Amino acid sequence: MSNSAFKTLFTDMVHHSGDFSKLSKDIKNQMLKVFVKETQPYFLVSDSFFFVPAYFTRSALDEFEKKFPNVKVQDLQEKVILINNWSLELKKVDSNAVFTSYAGLEVRLVVHSFKPQLSEKLHPTRWPTNLYRDDEFKTTIQALRHQAVVEAAGKIASQDPALVGKGDVSANIVSSKGDDWNFKEGSTPVVTLGTGKKPAAASGAAKVKGVAAKRAVKAASKMSEDKKKKMPATARTVEKVMKFTPGKKQVTKGKQSTSGKKPAASPGGKKSAVGTTDQMTMQTLKKFIQYQKGGRKAATVLGKKPANGKKSATK
Repeated sequence: MSNSAFKTLFTDMVHHSGDFSKLSKDIKNQMLKVFVKETQPYFLVSDSFFFVPAYFTRSALDEFEKKFPNVKVQDLQEKVILINNWSLELKKVDSNAVFTSYAGLEVRLVVHSFKPQLSEKLHPTRWPTNLYRDDEFKTTIQALRHQAVVEAAGKIASQDPALVGKGDVSANIVSSKGDDWNFKEGSTPVVTLGTGKKPAAASGAAKVKGVAAKRAVKAASKMSEDKKKKMPATARTVEKVMKFTPGKKQVTKGKQSTSGKKPAASPGGKKSAVGTTDQMTMQTLKKFIQYQKGGRKAATVLGKKPANGKKSATK
């Protein structure tokens, strides 16, 4: 078949439909010396041919931390470890999310006890690849699925032989989804490295709470102020105009305004019709338009005497 130990072990596990007890005792009692390809985000080990993920039990990590307090599991990348107690399990997974699986099935290498071999240096003779991308191993998994379909069809035929070969075509179709597979599924609890907890379901967008939230808001506010300082003067003026919302009009008609203050006097000595010079009345607007229609020439002689000594007709 292959010189790969992982491919041999995992293929036998699929052939026995996930029953680890049916594997040879000589195989189960062997220790596995493997090369750690990487430790984050998955702990991947290799036999120099293929790589697979290693799943650790809580007791395995506790034992390792107790015996090797100066060595962290995350620091074992590109090191050699000796797995002296292990088991295999079949698990139903989502192959769209778990890249070390195929057709909704994963064979898990569960580590119950291990130790580092820091004095040894092992360099794979070839670049290891994902076992679940191997054509022969994928065919093995497909054969297990086909076997499940055949068994399901046999059950239907035994219950009602009339459905086989007769009647509606849809009655003879047997579907075998991942949940319908007839194999022994493992249930050994494993932990996520670095947390000591079981993998948690992914939640929505990450939320920032407490002190971190206050710091983030403060930083955003500071960035906004710095951005405003760097803006050109014209841009800052436009921003102020856009944000300005005039309050209530303070029409007085010669009386004190509703705010309790007298309006500012106009340049002509009369009281302004409005409480603020930032606002323009319709009458003032009409005068301004008439003034603009007078043209540049009328504007230049406004308030001056013409050369003939007569007063200008423009007021």
